[in-house]
Amino acid sequence: MAKTILVVLTGTAGAQQADHYQLLQEEAARSEGALGSVSVDIVFAPGFDHLRVIRRRLADPSAPKLDAVVVEPSSVVATELILKEVKGRAGLVLLNAWSPAVEEHARDWGAGLPFGTVSTDHAGIGAIQGRQIRALLPGGGRVLCVTGPLRSSAAAQRLETAKAAVGADVTLLETEAGEWMESDGIVAFDNWYSLNKAGDVTLGAIAAHSDELAMGARSACGAVINAAHRAMLAKVPVLGVDACPDYGRQLVDSGRLAASITAPPNTGEAIRALRRFWDTGSPLDLRRLTTAEPYPPTSVRR
Repeated sequence: MAKTILVVLTGTAGAQQADHYQLLQEEAARSEGALGSVSVDIVFAPGFDHLRVIRRRLADPSAPKLDAVVVEPSSVVATELILKEVKGRAGLVLLNAWSPAVEEHARDWGAGLPFGTVSTDHAGIGAIQGRQIRALLPGGGRVLCVTGPLRSSAAAQRLETAKAAVGADVTLLETEAGEWMESDGIVAFDNWYSLNKAGDVTLGAIAAHSDELAMGARSACGAVINAAHRAMLAKVPVLGVDACPDYGRQLVDSGRLAASITAPPNTGEAIRALRRFWDTGSPLDLRRLTTAEPYPPTSVRR
């Protein structure tokens, strides 16, 4: 009998804004599930609702027995709540998330239940973005970093390693977005600008934690009322992350973004690891990292 996997991704049905990375995660999960031997159920829900979705599915007596959950938690707190909810009841693969509690729960997750994590190397993403900033500003300068929500371990790791990579002659300013979408990038930039518009708003670059945030920041730059500021900000190169084929790569290729970073989808790798576990007994990696790459590979548009 085929195993059943619940994949919980971040998003809302019918949302006006698309999270292209989450759509790439969906595509990878469906492709891997189509290979057979597993049944993949995919649910989109806001990050704050992931726990409720999982809890409801585990308790549904009318649904097929759930063998594993694959989920990308929205925060460290959400990660720990999901660990407690699923432990001993099903297998679990966490995507793009880490918490010290992962190691604690791994010690006694449950006999015969797969457990592990698959994450893009977010520290590596931060290091790549730091190098892209250096390429844009070899003589140093001021960079506004539009971060993802720092309750997420992914955003925190990206910011930390970017700071280490840019060098002492680069001043890295920060503004935190509430989520990862274009509208969140607009709000994050506007928050920074409103606090600094009476002083120095000169920037050498804007580095965002997703391509959607990057485009939100670019849009906000174009809406600044002060004409001199608007003209200066229009020339600022903008960096993003994800480089999804149908979105971020097109933005870079068209020159709207200076560069991005390819973050591979991890759902397919998670489902392959679960299949290996059920077929051969091979344990999942507790911390499996997939590799990010700069896009384009060899240059940054100035």
